[in-house]
Amino acid sequence: MTAHLRLIRQKLDHLTRMRTYLAYSHAQAAPLMPIKKWAELTPEQYETLAAFRVGFSDFQEHLGKTMRAIAVEEEQKTEPYTAVLLYMEKLRIIESTDRWKEIRELRNAINHEYEENTERLSEFFAALVQSVPELLAWHDCLAEFCRVHYEEPEA
Repeated sequence: MTAHLRLIRQKLDHLTRMRTYLAYSHAQAAPLMPIKKWAELTPEQYETLAAFRVGFSDFQEHLGKTMRAIAVEEEQKTEPYTAVLLYMEKLRIIESTDRWKEIRELRNAINHEYEENTERLSEFFAALVQSVPELLAWHDCLAEFCRVHYEEPEA
């Protein structure tokens, strides 16, 4: 196994660990949806939402980095990043480049525009909660691609 394939393996292993944390945070955050009265949330519920936001963001970020590493391994164009997404779409690892970008924009909005508008913030969180199954499915597809293409057959 080459050094680059070991790096991809490490990235996949890290994603698997992160997935466990994201799944836990998702299970904790989902029952809070839809958030109607922010003022009535407990400190524990705020903490749950914060952990979920961070876990979601980190998971998508690392999923994207792993996709880029695979594109490099496959000698595909990696700049602009849309080239990686188009390649992942071609491999059927992600549903569509547009959907990845929508989730990314949502992730950026909730991380960088943490709004005082609680109605908008509620919409952001609800959309993140609804997007988790897609991210997990894309992780499954990525892992399966690597298993089929990079793992050495057992002797």
